[in-house]
Formats: sequence, structure tokens, C-alpha cells
Amino acid sequence: MNSSLKCSIAECKARLIEIDSMDLAQLETYATKCATCGNWILKDDPVANKTYEKVSLRWAEEFNNALISRKD
Repeated sequence: MNSSLKCSIAECKARLIEIDSMDLAQLETYATKCATCGNWILKDDPVANKTYEKVSLRWAEEFNNALISRKD
């Protein structure tokens, strides 16, 4: 495992389950944290990779929805 991993794989698995219930602020926090983790970049762990992909996509969707809501 990559020694620069900032979260344990157990934390990563738990976060993966929680992503769907996170608000925009939580998604932003974890998208940033996952982006700087390092493990997903190297694809060393499929859970880390999947968590990063899911949190990033969900953050982008929620961010876009917030922008659209402001325009109305």
C-alpha cells in the first residue's frame, strides 16, 4: 500500500457508502481530500480509485445543480 495514503482503506470504504447522502460542502471536502490522497492516482487500490471517482462525479453534479439553482 502507498505510504502516503491519508485515509485508511476502511475509511475509504465507509466514505464510498456515505457519498450519496453528503451535501455539497461535505462532497467538496472529501473530493479535495481524495484528490490529494495519492493512492487513487497510482490505482494501487480499487476502493480508493472508486471512492475518488464517485465523490468527484457527485461533487461536480451537485456543484452544477447549485449554479443552475442560483440562476433561476
